[in-house]
Amino acid sequence: MIFDYTIRISGELGFVILPPHMIEQLIHKIRNSNTQELAIPAEELLSRGYAEYLSRVLEANAAIAGSFPYRNACSLMADQIKKLQCNEQDCFHDVKVKSPENNPLLDMETMENFYIVTKDENSRFCYAFQGEHGEEVNIVLECPF
Repeated sequence: MIFDYTIRISGELGFVILPPHMIEQLIHKIRNSNTQELAIPAEELLSRGYAEYLSRVLEANAAIAGSFPYRNACSLMADQIKKLQCNEQDCFHDVKVKSPENNPLLDMETMENFYIVTKDENSRFCYAFQGEHGEEVNIVLECPF
């Protein structure tokens, strides 16, 4: 029996930087972890090219950049990962960026329920977000074991 779970970013967001493939990679990392605590090199989720692109977008759009507590792409990613919810329950206790300048690590701890659901082979995840016209978009994630 397959169990469906919906993942979304909670709260008001004017600028979403977590595409579906990034969520898939995050789930894959959690599935392969032996503990709820993970330290993932940021570049394993956020490619340098994408990070540079985000930095240029933020530099060019001061109004958007001003609405974020950090301008660093890794910090923005950590903030949005921390706001992830699975079926309206938080996915993470905490998400921090360590060594933000050189080879940043995402130091995170999953909530117990999310960790258990992620480890279950019968779990299927859907990423839900708001489309450009305000409609809800749902994408089934491919999260192999």
